[in-house]
Parts: sequence; C-alpha cells; structure tokens
Amino acid sequence: MSDNLLRIGTSGVLASNGLLSTTSNNIANLNTKGYIRQSTEYDSAILGMGVGRGTTDRIVNEFTLRQLRRDTSNVGFTSQYLAEATRVDTLFANSANSISTGVTDLFKQLQAANNDPANNSSRQLVLGSGQTLINKFNTLSNLVLEQRTYINQQLDTYVNEANSAVGTVALLNKEIASYGSGINTPPPLDLLDKRDEALRKLSELMEITTLDANNGEKLVFLATGQSLVLEQGKFNMLSAEGDPEIDRKVVKLQLDFNSNVRLDVDSNELGGKIGGLLEFRSKMLEPTQNRLGQLALAFGDSFNTQNKLGMDANGQLGKDIFTFPTFGGMALDLNTGAGQVTAKIEPGRGVDIPPNDFIVTFTAPDQFTMEALDDNGKAIAGSAVTSTITGYPATFNTGNATGGFLYGFEVTLDNSVGAFADGDQFILKPLTSAAQNIQLATTRGEDLALAGPLRGDFNINNLGNGKFGDIKVTDTDPATSEFSAPGTLDGAPFEIRFIGGDQFEIRDSANTLVGTTAVMAGGQYNNILASAGLNNYGFDFSITGVPKAGDTFTLGYNDGGFKDNRNGLKLGQLQTTDTMRKTAVASATADNKYSFNEAYGAMVGFVGEKTSQIRVAAQSSSSLLEQSTAWHESVSGVNLDEEAANLIRFQQSYAAAAKIISTSQSIFDTLLAAAR
Repeated sequence: MSDNLLRIGTSGVLASNGLLSTTSNNIANLNTKGYIRQSTEYDSAILGMGVGRGTTDRIVNEFTLRQLRRDTSNVGFTSQYLAEATRVDTLFANSANSISTGVTDLFKQLQAANNDPANNSSRQLVLGSGQTLINKFNTLSNLVLEQRTYINQQLDTYVNEANSAVGTVALLNKEIASYGSGINTPPPLDLLDKRDEALRKLSELMEITTLDANNGEKLVFLATGQSLVLEQGKFNMLSAEGDPEIDRKVVKLQLDFNSNVRLDVDSNELGGKIGGLLEFRSKMLEPTQNRLGQLALAFGDSFNTQNKLGMDANGQLGKDIFTFPTFGGMALDLNTGAGQVTAKIEPGRGVDIPPNDFIVTFTAPDQFTMEALDDNGKAIAGSAVTSTITGYPATFNTGNATGGFLYGFEVTLDNSVGAFADGDQFILKPLTSAAQNIQLATTRGEDLALAGPLRGDFNINNLGNGKFGDIKVTDTDPATSEFSAPGTLDGAPFEIRFIGGDQFEIRDSANTLVGTTAVMAGGQYNNILASAGLNNYGFDFSITGVPKAGDTFTLGYNDGGFKDNRNGLKLGQLQTTDTMRKTAVASATADNKYSFNEAYGAMVGFVGEKTSQIRVAAQSSSSLLEQSTAWHESVSGVNLDEEAANLIRFQQSYAAAAKIISTSQSIFDTLLAAAR
C-alpha cells in the first residue's frame, strides 16, 4: 500500500510542479510580445495509480489568429494611405498654393490691361501674374513629385522588412519541422510563438494567407495566391523596381531559385502598408498630378491660342505666351525593337487633353494605336485611336490621325536608332511633369496681343445704315490663312459691296472679285466669307443694319490699333470658358468639358473626398482591430488574476501530493518497526 501511495504522491508532486512551471512561465511572459498563453494537461495513469503523461500546449484559436492578421493588414493599409493622403490634402488646402487664386489674379490684371491697352505697365503686370501662376504650378508639382520619391523610399524599406519577416518564417519553419511530430517529441512552443509574431509583422506590411503543412510548417501566400513561403524552408523574395518608369517603383516577386525571374504582383490586392502606399499613389497621388498637369497644359495652350489670334503692341500678330516640354515615350522591358516615340501638345488642341496617361502600341507592319490608361494602368475601353504609318519619322496629330483626334497631342514615331518590332509598347506620361516644366515664352508686355488684328469701316457716303458687326478671327497661321508674319493680311484691304438682292461682292486690293455671296436666310448677314465659299481666310465677319445697293465696306489689317482691346476681352473670357476635357471617353451627348476654375475645384474636391473616405476607413479598421485583438487576448493572452489563482491552486495540490509522500513514508516506517 505504501508503494502505491508513494507512486501516486510522486506523480502528483511532479504534475503539480509542471503545472506550477507552466503558470510561472505565463506570469513571467506577461509582457512578452507575441507570447501565447500555455496550458499543461495530464492524463490519468494506467490502472488509476497516480498522474500519467502530461503535455503542454499553447492556448490558441487559429481563426482568431487569421482574423487578427487580416485586421492588422487593414489597419496597416488604411493608416499608411491616410498618412500619405493627409500630406497632399494639407498641401492643397494651403491658400498660398492655390492655383485658383493665381488664375484669378492673372485675369484681374488682364482686365486692368484691357481698360488701358496702350499702357505697357499694365501689360507687364499681366505677365508678372502669369509667372506667379507658373510658380504655383511648379511648386505644387515639385511637392507632389517629392511625395512620389518619398513613396519609393518607403517602398524599399517596407520590402526589406517584408523579406526579413519572410526569411524569419522560413527559418522557423525549418527549425520547427526538425523537431518532428512524434508522440515523444515536445512541441517547440517558443518557436511557434516567434513564427506567429513574424507572421503578424508580415501582415502589417501586406495581406497574407497561411496553410498548415503536414510537417508543422506554415505555408504563406499573398492575397493574390502567389507563394511567399514554401515547404522545406524555401521562400520567394519581393523586389521594388519600375517598368518602364524606373523612378516609379512597383512590387515584384523574385523566385528564390532563379533571381532573374520576376513576377508581377497585383498592387490592388497587396494590402498592408505596402498596398496602402501603392494604392495611394495610383488612386490619389498620380491622378492629382495628372490633373495638375492637365490644368497647366490646357490653360497655357488656350491662352497661347487666343493670343495668336490678336495683335500685339508692336502691331504684329500675337505669339505664344507659354512654352511646353516635349515628352518621351518609355519603352517597356519586353520590347524587342529599338524605335522611339515622342509627343508634344498640338497647338490649339489642349481642350482635347484628358487627365490620363497613354500607351502607344506598334503593330507590324505599319499600324500604331494610342490608348488612354485608367488609374490601374489598364487601357480604357473605347479609347483606342489607330492610324497607319506611311513613312518615318511618322508624325500624327488631328490633321492625319484616324478620326482627326489624338487627345490633343502630336505623336512622332522614329526608327532612326532602330526599327520597331511587332507588339512594342511605350508609356506616355505627358501630364506627370507638365506643371513642373511649363514656362513663360516672353517677359515683354508688348507681346500680349490685346488688339484684334482686323479693322472694318463703312464708306461715309453709304446710303444705308449697315456696318461691321462681329469680326471673328479663327486662324492667323500664314500656312493656312491669309495672314502673313509679322503683321499683314494678304489681299487687304478688302472691299465688300452690297449689290442688292441680299448679295455681297468681295474684292481684294487689286479690285479682283474673289467671291459673291447670298446672305443667309432671315436677313442675317453673318459669316459672309463662309457663305461665299471662302473658308480658308482665317477670319469671317458679319454686317449689321440695313445696307442699300452700292454701299461699300472695307476690311484690312488693324494698323495703329494699339488702343484696341477686342482680343484682350476674348482672353478674359477664357476664365469661364469650357476649355478642359473631363474624361478620356464619353458619349457624344455627354457634358465632357469644364472651365479652369471648375477643373481646379474638382481636383481639390477629389483630394479632399479621397482623404475623408480613407479617414473613415482608418477609424473603422482600427475599431475592428481592437475587437479582434481583445478576442485574441481573451483566448491566448495571459490573465494575471487567473494565473495567480492557478498558482495558489497548484501550490496547494503540490503540498497535498507531498503530504501523500509523507504519509506513505510514515506507513513504511511503521511496517519496518513492526517487522523488528
């Protein structure tokens, strides 16, 4: 009997000691990051004699761990996105950087110049405001581009951290698997804790899923399904590099057994801090930069276009006030040809520029296609413009592109360095640096073309009360109009004679009849040159009032018209004129145009809306993480009160088991004494 008591007491002492050790370990690791509460369980001994084999396991719910990782990824994503978005929102909220203020100031100065067009000081102030506006464009663009550089730096850091975590998980997998899974092999609980903590840290950087292997390893996958950690400690690495834009880094998967093989990773499904960075860049930063560039190009081009339709203070035809850069197409790494693509804004077509990047594709033997790209870098359905190449260098614009439309750009394909290969593609990002590189073409106030280049007069001896109405100038290019540089009108002065029967004759300075027109129905003497079939003069006019037969009118170049502000008024109207394109693709009946102020307001509203949305999402994801953390802690966290109670309970069981041993010893001693 004493033998049985000794066996029972000894096993009880050992079991209680094990329970005390587990409880003590839990208490000691109360503040250890990633520690999972442990529990020791014992089986009863064979034939009920004492305590049997004991096993110590972690108290963990795999579902709560997966939930915790998922919510950790969501918080990493939204917090990173919000941090970046707040910087941009603050930037555009600063009134000192307001493009709208710069545009308003420029048009205020323009109004003052229109009130006194002969005053060169007023003209000079207009150009000064123009330079201030350019500075605002440059400043905003530079700050946004700096944000992009900062994203690249963070991406490098996060990718390195992710690779370190992946390597840690793979190494721990290998160590855990080496313990085996036999009944006599205790599980490496500390290694399991370390692996779970490494997975949690990895989930901060990207969203992951896991799968348990038979040998105890954890296989890790991206949310896209691509493998990060495989069996036998093998793993793939992440790398950050740009294609074709080297300063726009993206995440790629690099095979561990062949570092030259890199696979694209869908940034929209990465999640975590890395996904938040990439999502912010593609859905907020780059669209904002493109809209900023669109504003700069459309504003500068419309101002140039109208200025060239006027006459400056030197009596010459207007010139460009703003200059724009040429944009190079970036060849994709998969290209096999050596051809080159460049683009520049087509004068007068800034209104056709949408806030998008573009992809140009060469299709052998002689086709090229230009398509607008969405925020994800995918071609927008219905945006393709395909044209045929007849010789190199091949330059396309509205004059020869299919459909007479090429998104406001002039695109040149050059094979002087090497030929194009079938399927070669090039990315065009004309808006990325447009706001940074726009410049004033002149600093001379005299170059501001406030006057109209034409002047019409009626003969004082006319019997009727007819006179010139609106003189519309649409083209002053010597190659396509009757205007000649620096400031003349071929064939002028023109004589317009009313011959009765609602008809006019048009004669040039040599008294040569160049056209006869019957006035349009309703007695409206509008667009007289067009109705006479003279559509290539670059201007047209109307006659108001009621002329009499034989009345004559003369139209010539506006020599000496320095106090004229007719073109200056048209320049002023640009502030509220719809001169910007909203989207790359729209139905024929859609309202797809808006003004500078409307476009800038939409851009600022876009930034504010995105920031507000992600702020709400960040608050929501933080609340969910708090809930999942509390749930996980309730299952796997160390409860100090519970452990203290266990400590007392196990201490008492230890003392009771020791008492059994003492009792068995007393019985044994009594038996020995009786035998003597």
